[in-house]
Amino acid sequence: MQGVSVIICCYNSAGRLKETLSALARQRFHSRIDWEIVLVDNASTDNTAEAATMLWEAFAADGLSDAAGPGSRPIVDVPLRIVAEPTPGLAYARKKGIAEAAYSVLLFCDDDNWLCPDYVQGVSDILSSDASVAACGGKGIPVFEASKPEWFDDYAEAFATGPQDVNVDDGRIISLYGAGLAIRRRTLEECFPEDLNLLTKGRTGKSLSSGEDIEMTYTFVLRGYKLVYAKDLWFSHYLPQGRLNKQYLGRLFKAFGKDGPIRNLYYAHITTRPSHQRITNWYYHLLLSLFRTGKYLAIPPKKAARLLYFRWNLAYIHQLLTMKTEYQTMLHHISSLRGPLPTESRRQTVAQL
Repeated sequence: MQGVSVIICCYNSAGRLKETLSALARQRFHSRIDWEIVLVDNASTDNTAEAATMLWEAFAADGLSDAAGPGSRPIVDVPLRIVAEPTPGLAYARKKGIAEAAYSVLLFCDDDNWLCPDYVQGVSDILSSDASVAACGGKGIPVFEASKPEWFDDYAEAFATGPQDVNVDDGRIISLYGAGLAIRRRTLEECFPEDLNLLTKGRTGKSLSSGEDIEMTYTFVLRGYKLVYAKDLWFSHYLPQGRLNKQYLGRLFKAFGKDGPIRNLYYAHITTRPSHQRITNWYYHLLLSLFRTGKYLAIPPKKAARLLYFRWNLAYIHQLLTMKTEYQTMLHHISSLRGPLPTESRRQTVAQL
């Protein structure tokens, strides 16, 4: 069914939802769009569900959408549906949200993302106008609970903030971060017919992995679809003080390192660079990783980040060693995803959106 389902995955989010839902209540439109909010309560132990319901009802009673302009729909007409997912982990929460969503565009909004007023309309326009586009995303703008750390700008992308036209290969955007990511539902189902079965497992417990976002968007590129970075669409990404320290950054980089071998196997199938394509050989991949470890110890990519990148490389090599027995199976899986998508299938995608 044509429209937009905004999916918010929540774990103990009662204290973070006010601004998130307020931003959604202020969405404005220049055309009629059916849309909804699907809030996934992912094993919360606080009153996330009750808080969300009370907030949305209060915004509807206050008529917040009236302040967003003449093209806005009264939010009393926009349902907020709360569904429970008892198994902890972002991947499980997303699967639940996708299964429950009613509409053809799936928009992932984190519980600390405040979408700009034109976001829902904007992603709907992009995905409905070009069937070769699988997904699109906007620019994350950091909002700091306290002062911005002096090192933050060097690592802004790690916090899903900043422009997304930096991940480019051969003139194509090849990945988008998961915050504010909008996906054509039919394309997602075509690329992942087995319930979003990814090699990376996403965030769960204390893990800060975000590899599933890159794996998902890499898959779209492999299938022959395009990704769009919509720089005029933006969202505020609230960053509490507890995330803005070197310890948290170290945990992020350890997670990035662990996701790295699978991420680079996908990249080896996307890029035309021979040196990267050769990592389909496990021994070459390991040799390159060891070389990079020494190089980064001598000359770290960022100033004063030698220890950070050393830990990243250790996690990378450990994961690569763990993957050795499954390496060829993974390669076969990734190779099987290659496009390009037949023209007739593209036409059907447009018709069903």
